[in-house]
Amino acid sequence: MKNLGVWSLSAAPAILAAGLCAASFEQPIEAQAPAAARAAGSPRTVWDGVYSAAQAARGKKEFEVYCTSCHGTELGGGDGPALVGNDFMRNWWEDDLRNLVDKVHSRMPADAPGSLTPQEATDLVTFLLEANGFPAGAEELSVDPAAQAAVRIQGKDGPAPVPNFSLVLVIGCLTQGADSEWVLARGTEPVRSRESTSSSRAAGAPVPPLGTQSFRLLDVTAARPQNYKDQTVEVKGLLMRQPAGPALNVTAIQPVAPKCP
Repeated sequence: MKNLGVWSLSAAPAILAAGLCAASFEQPIEAQAPAAARAAGSPRTVWDGVYSAAQAARGKKEFEVYCTSCHGTELGGGDGPALVGNDFMRNWWEDDLRNLVDKVHSRMPADAPGSLTPQEATDLVTFLLEANGFPAGAEELSVDPAAQAAVRIQGKDGPAPVPNFSLVLVIGCLTQGADSEWVLARGTEPVRSRESTSSSRAAGAPVPPLGTQSFRLLDVTAARPQNYKDQTVEVKGLLMRQPAGPALNVTAIQPVAPKCP
């Protein structure tokens, strides 16, 4: 398995690829989440014992067959980046397990992408969870994508904003200021995106409530913003939290509604 930390981002700016390739070997994060992060009624997270020890053991065997030549026997990296520690996990905070499993299934190993079965990819991911300090439970992680999507990858202190320089999706109203700068007004909270160009919305999906944030749009010319002025749009790009306010280094703009509400 090669370049596990650099999946599907070829269309994003080089800074993103460089940041994801720079994963370094660190000790696994603590395997204890505070009670507040696991309170009754909270979404299920990787701290809730979402895989079994036996499943992770199967995943370890698969890792030894497919992955050690690039990532090392201790997951510390080599030809490929490290798969344990904060640098690796930072690329997955505030995402869900479906996306992580999908990357393993569709892109790995690099010399035979897509050759792993859904069960093998799922098992392998549970080994990565174990190696990064997330606790095992009584039941196995299901291969059902919907079940995997219901498990959030979060830090031990619970939900947090998406990290800076992440590829994200924001929906808002595309406007242009007096200085001709493009701005996404009334933007929603940024969420992770794993594809830099294609839309993440299903056809006919309802327009979500807009938010209160404004994002300056950088390097937006190629996305032809003039075609969507004063429309509700989905913007994908690199999140850049700056003293002057948040900005998006744009990779794509997709229309959501013909008018801003």
